[in-house]
Order: sequence, then C-alpha cells, then structure tokens
Amino acid sequence: MTTPNNLPAELTSFVGREPQLAELRRLMHRSRLITLTGPGGAGKSRLALRLSSDVLDRYPDGVWLVDLSALADQRLLEHTVASVCGVKEDSRRPVIEAIAEGLANSRCVFLLDGCEHLVDSVAELTSRLLRSCPKLAVIATSREPLGVEGEVIWRTPSLTTPKVEDAAHPELLMESEAIRLFVDRARLSRPEFELEPGRATALAQICTRLEGIPLAIELAAGLSSVMSLEEILDGLQHRFQLLTGGGRRSLPRHQTLRQAVDWSYGLLSSTEQALFARLGLFAGGFDLAAAEAVASGAPIEVADVRPLLSRLVHKSLVVAEPSHPLTARYRMLDTIREYALEKLEHIGEWRRRHADYFSVWTAKAANMLTSVDQGPWLQRLEEEQANIRLALEWSVSVESDDALRLAGSMGVFWSMRRNLAEGIEWLTRALGVETTAAELRAIPLVVRARLSHGRGDYATAERDAQEAVRIARALDLYTELTRGLTVLGMLASHREDLDSAHRYFAEVESVARRRGDNERIASSLNNLAMIESTLGRNDAALVHAEQALAMTDVLGDYQKAIVRDTVARINHRLGNRDTARRLYAEALSMSAEVKDPMNIADALEGMALLVNSANDSERTVVLMSAAEALRSKTGAERTPDWSNEVNECTSRAKARLSAAALEAAQRKGKGMSMEDAIRFATGETSDDRRDGRTRLTDREIEVARLIAGGLTNGEAAAKLRISERTVDAHVEHIRNKLGLRTRAQIAVWAHERLGTG
Repeated sequence: MTTPNNLPAELTSFVGREPQLAELRRLMHRSRLITLTGPGGAGKSRLALRLSSDVLDRYPDGVWLVDLSALADQRLLEHTVASVCGVKEDSRRPVIEAIAEGLANSRCVFLLDGCEHLVDSVAELTSRLLRSCPKLAVIATSREPLGVEGEVIWRTPSLTTPKVEDAAHPELLMESEAIRLFVDRARLSRPEFELEPGRATALAQICTRLEGIPLAIELAAGLSSVMSLEEILDGLQHRFQLLTGGGRRSLPRHQTLRQAVDWSYGLLSSTEQALFARLGLFAGGFDLAAAEAVASGAPIEVADVRPLLSRLVHKSLVVAEPSHPLTARYRMLDTIREYALEKLEHIGEWRRRHADYFSVWTAKAANMLTSVDQGPWLQRLEEEQANIRLALEWSVSVESDDALRLAGSMGVFWSMRRNLAEGIEWLTRALGVETTAAELRAIPLVVRARLSHGRGDYATAERDAQEAVRIARALDLYTELTRGLTVLGMLASHREDLDSAHRYFAEVESVARRRGDNERIASSLNNLAMIESTLGRNDAALVHAEQALAMTDVLGDYQKAIVRDTVARINHRLGNRDTARRLYAEALSMSAEVKDPMNIADALEGMALLVNSANDSERTVVLMSAAEALRSKTGAERTPDWSNEVNECTSRAKARLSAAALEAAQRKGKGMSMEDAIRFATGETSDDRRDGRTRLTDREIEVARLIAGGLTNGEAAAKLRISERTVDAHVEHIRNKLGLRTRAQIAVWAHERLGTG
C-alpha cells in the first residue's frame, strides 16, 4: 500500500548527504520534531524532502509537504495546513481544533518548509498539534529554530569541499559532495562536461570559495556552458553579481545568491541589521569581546551585543563554534560576510575601530608569548591571523604609526611560527611609510633583523639591528636595546666573531639584571653558554646554561625547549650522554606543544649525534633526514659550528651504509611527519614501519600495494592466499590508521609512498 503524500517528484539528482540522512532518520526515532536550520541556499528544503521520502513507509497515514515560503499572512497558516492534509474546516470551531481532531490517531508527518518569516505562528501551531496528536511527527525547515519544547535543532552543514592538493587526482576530488554536485549540474546544460585534470584545480577552488553552499554551487555550475572554470573562479571576486542564474520556477529568493541573503536580512530588526553589518568587519571569526569592542555604538550598547549576536546565530547568519573551554568563537560564511560589508555605512570609521582593537590585543598577546600561558595565546593568535592581516592592511594604507606598532607586536609570533617571509613583507611595508616618532621604528627594525637572520639575509639583519640599537641608545629604550644587541650577537656568532658575540650577550645580561628581566637574563645566559661551548670551554658553558635553565620555570615551553637543547648539547660534548638524551627528549616534547619546527630540528640532530656515538648509522641518517626536511620548510639555517658538527656526523654515518640502506633511511626520514619524527627519536617507534604517516603491518603494506595496482579485495585475497574477509579487515585497518576514507585514497597514498604490487 502506498503512503498518501504530496511530495514533488525530484527533477534533478540528489547528491551526497548520505551521513546526514542516516543521522536524521535515527533522530526521527527519538524525536517528533526536527528543525533543519541553516542560511539561505544551504539545502535545507531539498534535504528535508529527501528525508520525508525516505520515511514514507514508517508513516502510513501520510507525509504532507506544507510549503510556507509564499504564505505572507500568518492568519492563513492553519487554513493552509488543513487544506494540505485534507481536513475539512468547520465554521463553528477553530481550524486548529479540526486539524487536531482529524489527525488525533494518524501516524503521519508534516514537512513545514520555510518557516522563518512565520516562526512564532508556526511554533504555536506545531506545539498544539504535537500535544494533541501523539503519532504525528514534524520536520521543519527554517533559518532559525521554532523554540518548541522537545525540538531537535539540526544545523544543515555545507557540502563537503575538496582539498585543493587533491586536484592532481580527479578520482579523489569526486569524493567531495560539492564537486559531485557541480559536475552533475554542469552536465544539465553541457552534457559533455568532464572533470579534466588540467581544470581540476580551478573547480576545487570554486567549490572551496563557495564553502560548499549548494545554491551557490548550482548557480556557478549553470554558468559552465558559457564560461570557463577559470572565468567563473575569477568572477567569484564579485559573487553576488556573478551568481544570478536560478531557474524560472525556483522560489524568488533562490533565483540569485543575493536574493537568498536578502530574504534573511529583511527579516532582521533594525538593531540586528546594524550588528550584522558591523560583524562583516571580522575576517576568519571573532569572539564576544572583539564584537563588543568593535561593533558597539549607536544604536547598539555594549550590553546589547551578546543578545543580538545570539539572535543572529539563531537566524543562521552567524555560526557559533567552541574555541576554548571557556570561550565561544563566532564566524560568518564568506558569502554572508561579503553581503554584510555591502550594508555597512561609513566603513572607514569601522575599519579604524577594528584595527585599533587588534593593535591593542596583539600587544597584550605578544607579552603573553613568553609566559607559562604561551600555548593558549599561540592558539589565539593563530585564530586571529585573518583579522590581524586585515588590520595590518588597513593600517599600512591609512595609519602608519599603528602599522608599526601592530607589525612590531607580531614579531614574536612570526619568529616562533617561522612565518619569516610573511613577517618581513609586512614589516617592510610598515617601515616604508613615514612615521611621527623615531622610537616607533625601533621594534619593527629589530623584528625584521631577527627574521632576516633566520632566512640567511645577514646584510639586512645587520643594517636593521644597528639602526635599532642607535635609536634605542639615543632614546633610552630598554626592550629595543636588548633585543637589538641580541641580534647583533647572533650575527657576530654566525660570522665566527666570537669575542664580539660574547661582548653583545654580556651587555644584554648586564642591562637585563639591572631591570630584573628574568626572561632576557635567561636568554642571554643561554647565548653566552653557546659561545663558551663553541670556544671549547664546556665546563664554563654548562654553568651558564644551567643558570639559564633554573630561570625558565616562569617561561613558556618555547623558551624552555631552547635552553634544554643547549644544556643537552653541552652535556653531550662533555660525554654525559644519558643526561643529554633526557634533555633532548624534554626539548622535543616541549617544542611539539608549541609546534616549533626549528627547535625540533635542532633536537633531532642532537639525538642523531647521540645515536651515531653508538654506531647506529641507519637510525642516525633517518633522524638527520627528518631534521633536514623540517629545516627545508622553514628556510632557517644552522649556526656554523653546529652545521659542521652535524655534517661531519652525517658523513660518517652515511659511509657505513650500503647504497640501498642509505636510500631507504633517507626516504624514511624525509617522509616522516613532525610527530612521527619525535616518536621515532624518543624510541616509541624504533621497530615500526611507519613509512611517513602511520604504523602499518607488513601484511597491510602488501594489501595497500595491491590496491594501488588496481586489484579488488577478492583479487588481492587470491594473490596473497588469504580470505577476502581478511583483506576487507586489512583495508579497514589501513583506512583507520591513515585517516583515509576510501580505497581510491588508499591507492593514491600507496602509489606515492610504497609503489604497486
């Protein structure tokens, strides 16, 4: 028997969403009201229709679509529902009573589609019917929840988007729902459309830029018959002008991307509209404190921001995401944000407030990067990179003094994260404009000097550090002086002028002791220890280094790891190998906490020297190769004395290996992730075959190679003389260990790393 329904036939294929549908079907066993929320164009209606179709056999008395999108008068709501489900109205009693009586014992589903403009009335109707009709279930789509007791609020996610790096493998791109939808819809107007390798990158970028929003992707795909993928991608700089090609039979608000957002914006109050527009200032997200500081102002008081922001979240125009245990973070989809900025009047004034806020915030963050709270502040700085870049861009163009302050504050972060090229670019732009005060140049000059030193540009580093020190001495600027002298000491050490280096570091220590600056004292003692050790005075070096180590308790893991590396190096030179090994392991652990590739590379090389002392040549080469791979990503160089020591050790180890063993050890080391290299160095994976990503057994490696060779599970089972069920289990284990989803991904991974079998 066919369940009575009025669900429309699908005119286009339904793409993806299998996990979401499965979850929604499970939820319908637990709840009688599910509201699919999300911004315009997210695919709520299409998903709800497919869900309704999937559950037809569970509701024999009917599955009824009530399309509310065109209903402008809330007084007609009950009449519309009665008409759809075939309940006869009786003028002697309210319509709601007739509906409740007619459906009292019916096992049926209402799909209330497009509720956001009638949300209060729909909520009242739904609540009454659910109480009166115990077998009734309701699926609602709305840009905000109904707020009814027992409601399950289910945010409709965007379609999965591709990784741009997968563009070389179209079979991997096609696993993205966004890509599959684009290709499917493109073929409606251009049947010969194929995902060609040469165009795959452009298509991946289109779907990523559109953030997996189904409406936007369908509109973009519709242009493929008249525009190349590259032209569509370029046109997305002005997405609202580009994406205007919806079908004539589509709802008006779904015919263009702008109309989809217009509909949501039009349902906001005037204060909600004002906050919405101002929140468009933020790039990459924001927290409540930033919103209150930047977006408050007539007609919005600071105390109004939180409740207004909550309403924008409920209306699916802002997304709330957990960030820290005690803090929520908010963001807008780029499409929504672009629209919000169009609505913002006097944008220059608001850009200034945004830049001012992040100038003050980054100064505070920079101070925290030497504290024991370093890790959380590094994470917060990473989260705010888009906002900081936006503030830098505006400040460089409009407020040069603010640009210098902001770029100077970012120096510690850029150095710790080895973002050397980006930091130098911003600092050069900030220093290239006139300023009102010479002292504002000193810190940016020191920062550029330090980053230039890290990249091997010693001439620029020397020039900038000398100028910064001149300014600092003339104006009695403590921080600028000690940081500038430290860079000059590093440069002197690199050119092996150790007497000058010692003099610079000693002056820093003396000035820092007068100020009681433990962080700078520890840093200068560490640098002095390195000079003493290079000169062969390791006993004196160890005294300095251990003094520095004793002062690091109040510092962050970044500084603690650097000092431990120094103490380990000196102990190794003194023959204290067990102590050195323990300290290197601690340095690796601490550096991993703050994701510092440079100090990890140093410590890996230190571990390699220890291993080489035990004549384990293969392990030595693996560790050296892993360290080299990390260094190549940062562009940072070793000091000359350390480079000589490392190169000599590596040469001895290589000489003891056969050509085949050497090649295998180098490949293994270069293929390791940072985490794998640390585990290998500390002995956690001494017998593992990780091949650069994760531990696979010999049998799993055989299976992966056969998959790369194009064999099915059955064919692999026959070749290996094991059961197909066993191969199935191996494939599942490989997926879990490598974090891959499909056989196609396993094939690509194995082909690139293992070869075929």
